[in-house]
Formats: sequence, structure tokens, C-alpha cells
Amino acid sequence: MTIDLNLIRGYLDEIGVATQIDEDGDLVIVQGADEDFGHNVVIFITVNNNRLSYAAGAPGYEPKGDLYMLANRHNCSHHMPTAVVRNDAVRMEYSFLLDEEVSKEYIVENCIKMILGSIWRSFVTLEQEE
Repeated sequence: MTIDLNLIRGYLDEIGVATQIDEDGDLVIVQGADEDFGHNVVIFITVNNNRLSYAAGAPGYEPKGDLYMLANRHNCSHHMPTAVVRNDAVRMEYSFLLDEEVSKEYIVENCIKMILGSIWRSFVTLEQEE
């Protein structure tokens, strides 16, 4: 099976996750601010050569403390997503290489639902970790 953005968008539609397409043709998901985290989390999804990739940021979020220390601390205690510092902001990124035959259920449960939840939790807990 070849993985492409249309397939991933279809899966997201099936599970009730609203998406948009940006000017570059990437999928965009906005996780809305709430009482746990007061900033929207914007997630960009790309697919290239069966690699499903996520890159997320929280516009306006300025964590207190050294960004590199926060990202490193996060990465020492989490397998996914990876916290990176880009343009003086913390971003969450992760990729799955889906070059072997996998089921729709595997993609939905492990490569979509799990990472979307992990991205949100990573922003919520970034400054709380010790």
C-alpha cells in the first residue's frame, strides 16, 4: 500500500479530526487551546515516499527557561514526539516510515491517534517535567 496525504486525510475524517490544506499542500490540524494549555497547537502533516511526518508548534507560546534545556529534558523522558528548537520556539516533530504493509487500524491507532495525543500532552507538560 502506498501512503499519501489523501489516504491520511480520509482516515482523519473517519475519526472526526478536522483538517485543512495549507498553501504548500500539507494537511493542517489545529488543536484548540483549553484550560490545560492556553495556546492552539498547529500540526502540519506531510507524506513523502511513505514517510508520514508531523511538525507542530504553538503560536504565541513562550516557555519560561532555556528552550534547549526544556527540549532535551523532554526528549530524555519521551519516545515521541521529539522536541526541537527552531526559530527560537519549541516544536514537536515525529515521523513514521510506512514502507512495509500495515493495516488501516495500525495507521489510525499508532500513527495518527497516538501521535496527535502525544503532541498535545508534550506541550501541556513541557514546563512541568522534572
